Amino acid sequence: MNTNGGKEMKRYYIQGLSLGLGAAVLLSACSGNGQNQTAGQKEPSIITVLMSKSTNFPEDNLVIQEIRKRTGVNVQVIAVDSPDYENKLNTMIASGSPPDIFRSASKAKIKELVDNKVILPLDDLLAKNGKNVMDNKGKYLKGAGYIDGKTYAIPNAYVLGNGLALRKDWLDKLGLRVPTTLDEYDNVLRAFANKDPDGNGKKDTIPLGLIISADQTFDHLFSAYGVPMKTGVMINGKVTPWMLAPGYLDAVKHINLMYNEGLIEPDFATVPNLQEFEKLWNGKMGAFQFNPPGTTQNWLTRYIENPKPTFVYTIVKGPAGIGGNTRFVREDRGPWTHISSKSKDPESAMKVLDFLISEDGDRLTWAGVEGQQYTRKDGKFEWIKPFDDAVQLRNVGGFAYNGISQRLDGMEIQLMNEQTRKAIELSVNSPIPDAYIFGVPEIEKEKKKVLDDLEIEFRTAAIVSKGGNLDKMYDDFKKKYLAEGGGLWIEQATAIYNKEQTELKK
Repeated sequence: MNTNGGKEMKRYYIQGLSLGLGAAVLLSACSGNGQNQTAGQKEPSIITVLMSKSTNFPEDNLVIQEIRKRTGVNVQVIAVDSPDYENKLNTMIASGSPPDIFRSASKAKIKELVDNKVILPLDDLLAKNGKNVMDNKGKYLKGAGYIDGKTYAIPNAYVLGNGLALRKDWLDKLGLRVPTTLDEYDNVLRAFANKDPDGNGKKDTIPLGLIISADQTFDHLFSAYGVPMKTGVMINGKVTPWMLAPGYLDAVKHINLMYNEGLIEPDFATVPNLQEFEKLWNGKMGAFQFNPPGTTQNWLTRYIENPKPTFVYTIVKGPAGIGGNTRFVREDRGPWTHISSKSKDPESAMKVLDFLISEDGDRLTWAGVEGQQYTRKDGKFEWIKPFDDAVQLRNVGGFAYNGISQRLDGMEIQLMNEQTRKAIELSVNSPIPDAYIFGVPEIEKEKKKVLDDLEIEFRTAAIVSKGGNLDKMYDDFKKKYLAEGGGLWIEQATAIYNKEQTELKK
């Protein structure tokens, strides 16, 4: 039996059906109906969704079939690899055929989409078909996606924390306490580097994992010097970019010393995220800052050691007694979900988003179909084998579509273990001071990448410097940053901050 041939026939049939439905929708739109009429029956609207993916899964699967069935909408998902998402979205928008539902990853992008009338205001759609969205995220809608009194975006508003985790089994083996200050932390990392914590007789461990492309891995180090990464601070009455804040250079100098002493990932500037994760999973890393649901929840099956490693979370404080994390602001916690202004049936698009954020939709997209992938008895959740394996769950669409419209305090949070829950709580409740703005300075639309790249370029060069004059390097960087638009950013950000603070007091 040629099963591949059967699959090909099925694929061509589905594609043909989609094309036929698309043509029918176009014809009905011309008559003002918005639905395909065939022998007096309405065919479901086609709603396209562009989403990013980090792992592969079959295009046709059980979960997407259930989404279509439960919404009565022919949902067609275009899943692209995360690095290709922005280019794909821009290409679709430029071609005049954007997806009905898509996400943006920055506040500047939202402003651009609004200015170019690419996305719809959602207020009327939310009032009519968005009850679950409003119940779950209504109080967080007035953030970056709220422009001129209209709601253009649904924020992810999802906070999974950012916890610094250390190998507790290594601490115990070496007779070390959990560090709470930078001095104690450095001493722990030195022991992880030099005292063979994995017991293989080699000096081959990485005390602290860092990734230049993943800001959160650096967050605890800058926070210890009072610097909130990617967020402004108030200096002499002006909102100032984080890299110009007092303490930034001190933090960079500290990381430089750590680098030259062999306490951090030597390839931090180039190592891909997954490759760095694998070093943790393979038992070669002593400390890592990341989302706790990864470190002590979802990755538990990935650790190869036997027995499995154990972790402890901590906050390390710097010379001035400051420590914690950059503040989480749910209203501006992206990415942000939009509905295209070219959507032929925006009501059905909102209907899809509203289902996905509902309790039923959240359970479906996170864990699959109850009774097939999992059971719930007396409030206890259990996987049905083989779907306790993440790969098998993905093959039926589990956790594949969860990010399109994610429910706050949904199944993922409910099923987390106690350590992960407490780690999220610790990081969320340990913010350092900042001067946060919801609005986007105009200069960001043109210069954001240039300015961000300048900071990354300086930080990388300074960290790997051996005997260089970091003060001079920093002075040169600041001059270039201000000249490239940083000075104008300060003026515009300060004006936005003052306006927002005045409005908040009303």
